[in-house]
Formats: sequence, C-alpha cells, structure tokens
Amino acid sequence: MNPWFRPKSKPEAVKLRPKRREPRYSVSALSVPIMAELITSARTYHCMLWDISTRGACVQSYEPIPSGIACTLRLHQHAGSQVVSRLARLLWRDDVMRAHYVGMSFDEPIRFDSSTFVGTLILNSLAIRFGVE
Repeated sequence: MNPWFRPKSKPEAVKLRPKRREPRYSVSALSVPIMAELITSARTYHCMLWDISTRGACVQSYEPIPSGIACTLRLHQHAGSQVVSRLARLLWRDDVMRAHYVGMSFDEPIRFDSSTFVGTLILNSLAIRFGVE
C-alpha cells in the first residue's frame, strides 16, 4: 500500500435550512434605520432591523444574543411614536466580525399594509423598486 495515499473522508451531511416561503425585505432597500428591541426574561438587547418578512425578521446587534429563546420584538418608528410588537422565537445566530445577526419567527404575522409604519415602508419600497406610484 502506498504510504502517501490517504483515503478521502466522506463529506459530512449538510443540514439545509428550510426554504423561505415568502419574500424578505431588506431594510437597506428601505433607506430608513429601524431600531429594534429584543426583550427577554433576563434583559433587553438593542438592535437594528436587518430584514423582515410577514412571519419573521433578522436583526443586527453589536452584542451577542443567544438563539433558541423566546422574546418580544419591538420595532420603533424612525420618526414617530408607533411601535410594532410581536412575540418571537430566536432561531439562529450568525456572528460576522463584531456584528451579530439573529433570525427569528413571529407568533403572529405582521401585515404589510398602511396600518403600521413597517407596512407603509415596505409598500413604498416596492413602489419605488417597480416604478409604481
């Protein structure tokens, strides 16, 4: 047997995340920073909304946030007093250099209509993107 020959190890099975069923809207496309708070039983984390869909969101923080916990997500209107609040479960976390991204699912969908500032921003973003007035 050749002493330099090493059998290739079989690649580990890659666990794929379930495919998203709905579009996500990046906050950078909205051009408006939206402050977010993740309120857990132990503490409150201050974050920025990264992207959002009707049933979930991703936030960016500069402090680590544990995944797999239940919390309340509060999104604060950038130029007003409206707050959108949902119960959420933190599903995953991705640490990139000094930033921490946390993905979550909501217990109740957020409606993208003119009843909330989030819905209004999404509708305006879509109108700009597709040239609809």
